[in-house]
Amino acid sequence: MNWQLQNFDSESFISEYWQKKPCVIRQAFADLQSPISPEELAGLACEEDVHSRLVMEKGGESPWQLRYGPFKESDFLSLPESHYSLLVSECEKWLPEFAELLESFRFLPQWRIDDVMISYAPAGGSVGPHIDEYDVFLLQIEGLRDWQFDNQRMNHPALIPDLDLAILESFTSDQQATLAPGDMLYLPPGVAHHGVAVDACLTCSIGFRAPTATEVLESFALEIDKLGLGMQRYRDPDLETSRNANEITATEIGNFRQMVEQLLDQPENIWVESIGKLLSDTVISEAAESAEIASFDQLYADDWMINPDSKILYHQDDANIRFFCNGQVTELPNTAATLEIIQQLCGYVIISDVVLDGCKRDPALNHLLLSMVNSNAIIPVIDE
Repeated sequence: MNWQLQNFDSESFISEYWQKKPCVIRQAFADLQSPISPEELAGLACEEDVHSRLVMEKGGESPWQLRYGPFKESDFLSLPESHYSLLVSECEKWLPEFAELLESFRFLPQWRIDDVMISYAPAGGSVGPHIDEYDVFLLQIEGLRDWQFDNQRMNHPALIPDLDLAILESFTSDQQATLAPGDMLYLPPGVAHHGVAVDACLTCSIGFRAPTATEVLESFALEIDKLGLGMQRYRDPDLETSRNANEITATEIGNFRQMVEQLLDQPENIWVESIGKLLSDTVISEAAESAEIASFDQLYADDWMINPDSKILYHQDDANIRFFCNGQVTELPNTAATLEIIQQLCGYVIISDVVLDGCKRDPALNHLLLSMVNSNAIIPVIDE
């Protein structure tokens, strides 16, 4: 399928809307025909390795019942006629058409992209009014869906108690839009929204990850620990004497803060590696065994692709390129030829002959590509 983002100026969007306010983009993908049917989505939700959920506002054991897949065909035969939603995450891993859709969002950093989720709902179906703590594009791919949403972030929302879903206890909106196939709604983090199917519909949600400060600190702490830089213990040569022995004094609290602040003041390369590993960290499915290629020339016997589970990124400075693949880092010299190969490796799903030839000529890239194949980061092209 040829995805072509239309009626959209990326620079204006970043300037006016990104992380600022919602935006409705009419016919962002004109003449859109859904790459998947509701029946095919249900079939995908029955697969063992696929993350799927069923939300039943009515007709379940309790209001807003949440069930997790994998499901059986009989689960869908017993559903009510309305007021439920089926959600399937990481569809870009299972359907090449949705991996291609992500190419339209390359005006944003690729490490930001989380996944493509597809939801099906009959008339009246929804997942309730809620907020997401990440940016999201909601693309209508079949049927109609009514959206109500606020224009600004909601802080400290009150949720309905005793639910497995985070549904707002009260919801009022100041904007409304009905999306038809090809229409798209962008929502910044924290904006309350509620989408209800007008008729049987499929909606594609492109979510964007945003690590928390705690996650960044945890990754940094792991890197510091690996390097043995965090072993300095608390010292108090100017110990206070006029104090109660059971008190933790303000001076001591200040000393502890100073320990941590000094620990954070590390060279840039340590921050680069901790952030790069955090953003590229992922779990590779064990569904396929590693190729175990011993000789680089063996690679020419097959066509190769980046494993859909893989996350590959790079960072460059004047001297080096740090290549991050699934939480691991490889340091390479920063030459024009190496940078070109790395950018092509990161930028395309299929491994081209140009990349193979470039890696074959360079021992470091040769070793890198073989290690990616043997660790399942690169796999043979799946013949559909």
